[in-house]
Amino acid sequence: MKRILTLAALALFALAAAAQPDTPVVKYLKGDIRRAAFNTHSYEFEPVKDTPAPKGYKAFYISHYGRHGSRSDWGGPQYKLVRDLLTQAKEQNLLTPAGDSLLKEAALIYELHNGMDGRLTPRGVKEHAQLAERMYNRFPEVFKKGSKHLRAVSSTTPRCIVSMNGFTARLQALQPDLDMDLDTGEKYYAYIARGENSVLTARTNKALADYKKTIQWDNETVYRTLFTDPEAAKKLIPDAWDFQNAIYDCARVSDPFDIPDNMFRYLPFENVVHFHELNFLSAYLNQCDSKLNGEIRMPRSQELVDTLISQADAVIAGKVQKAADLCFGHDWPFLGLVCYLGLEGVSERYTLEEAAANWLPSYYCPFATNLQMIFYRSKKSDDILVKFLMNERETKLPALKAVDGIYYNWNDVKAWCANRIPKTQIVAHRGYWEGNAENSVASFRKAQEFGLWGSEFDIHLTADGVPVIYHDRKIGDLDIQTSNFEEVRANRLANGEHVPTLAEYMAQAARSRECLPVLELKPQTTVEREDELVEKCLQALKPAAPRNVPPEFAAFARRSSEPTKVVFISFSHHICQELAKKAPGYTVQYLNGDLSPAQLHAEGINGIDYHYNVIKNHPEWVKEAHDLGMTVNVWTVNEPADIRAMRDLGVDQITTDKPALAREILWER
Repeated sequence: MKRILTLAALALFALAAAAQPDTPVVKYLKGDIRRAAFNTHSYEFEPVKDTPAPKGYKAFYISHYGRHGSRSDWGGPQYKLVRDLLTQAKEQNLLTPAGDSLLKEAALIYELHNGMDGRLTPRGVKEHAQLAERMYNRFPEVFKKGSKHLRAVSSTTPRCIVSMNGFTARLQALQPDLDMDLDTGEKYYAYIARGENSVLTARTNKALADYKKTIQWDNETVYRTLFTDPEAAKKLIPDAWDFQNAIYDCARVSDPFDIPDNMFRYLPFENVVHFHELNFLSAYLNQCDSKLNGEIRMPRSQELVDTLISQADAVIAGKVQKAADLCFGHDWPFLGLVCYLGLEGVSERYTLEEAAANWLPSYYCPFATNLQMIFYRSKKSDDILVKFLMNERETKLPALKAVDGIYYNWNDVKAWCANRIPKTQIVAHRGYWEGNAENSVASFRKAQEFGLWGSEFDIHLTADGVPVIYHDRKIGDLDIQTSNFEEVRANRLANGEHVPTLAEYMAQAARSRECLPVLELKPQTTVEREDELVEKCLQALKPAAPRNVPPEFAAFARRSSEPTKVVFISFSHHICQELAKKAPGYTVQYLNGDLSPAQLHAEGINGIDYHYNVIKNHPEWVKEAHDLGMTVNVWTVNEPADIRAMRDLGVDQITTDKPALAREILWER
């Protein structure tokens, strides 16, 4: 009976598949529908072969980043939902043989999950042991003829640690004289596991919500396949989408639990395709170099790339003796890494619709997905060559010309990586106020949501000593510096907000780990008032964590007094001098434009923030400042030609009223 059932279900599945447009993604799923699991699809071990290295070149070092192996998912409630609903249907004699079969399989999934989210399954350990053995057999000269030392570091997540142990244990079994150095910790986690942030997630969720509205779902086939009385089933299960999504969640973890049956067969092929789309498009838009988010996502991978490069350079220079650096992490950082490198296929720059048709998710990012960089050298040349293996497959780096076949000059790769993202950052002038109000909390929030490096705002001190945010000294006829706070606070900005306080601004700052507050301290009427404003601003950096700050940002709130999290600017030379004395290590940028970097540096002031015309007249000041270890910002740069000119001079930040235009120009490809 089960064989007849399976054949019938697969026949319906095949009919639906035949009707689906043959995009590259659909063709890939038709090759094996289990690939619809995307990042919970177990690793496919395919035959591999190597293009011969150029004459005289031998492999000597491997840099490896691998995702943990197959694991359980976070679908416990979903598995229970399917089991419980089908149990109720069975009690009412509503199940077809297909429905009864699904009930048994969903119950098994729920049992195997056992309430343990993200737990590495036995299959996950085996995947890493097999990957280690294939690497060892493929590049024996790295392990047998070179250094016997290997270093492995892991994310602090248990499934990554167990994967690392499975991988290294297999290497040790293959060659007992290998010297293994294994480690994990928060400092490693910080670069190994850096993925998306709330800015990316919000932008992606909006795009996906709009896309989801365009999808047509075949619900009737599901009810007919699983239930003897579809109309009665609809009363029991009125939300067809939630029910099917739960079935999809069951199906996508069957491989990790070594369940041989294809559970996707219970859903129409086109519905599987759509669930697959919604699943992988979120990852593509959040983690890859997408047209929607690439400019925000790529910088988040820089620390990981820089770490891998520095590790390789240390080996190449002979500073350390290692056969390999092995890193064990997660799927999202992996996608950011390979897209930052620009590897063929995975790093294509698509819109949402283009990605839905062309990006092959489980081909690029299954469980145990991995990047191996294999390094080669020759006794007859100083050039170091490298080739890239993504999921063990030789993969091109289209931005560069290969030295030979699939082999690239390591110096070319490093130069490409060094210029992969703009060095010039964007500061929103008075916040991202377009469609809002300058110096409003909402304008700061919009700058954060747009993923900007910083948001500038202006601070005055009221007569009774309260720092408030407003650009001009006067609001109408009211002089802020000679008026009490209550008088100032009574006024509203163009968007309806009351004039904000510095405390309110710093509370908003605590909601983003990415967008730095850039505090412009306005000149005051006396030196004593300027000193008071400096003290009040320094005190504002150390508030108690604001209420309603999301838990993931609580740590940022606690670190809000760290020098790397805040920038000070002022037209007052005295204010800058005081900040340099009282806040050593913070970035303090002088605005007036009348002093050279060398003059400011001698006073302990470590940055300039000059009008772009000043920098045009003194372009040498950019290099002078950088040679002194100072930062260079320019204001207020709104025209394309000026943005390009400042970018080409290599300034560190551009302050602009047009953040979207600045981003477009800085990321010109």
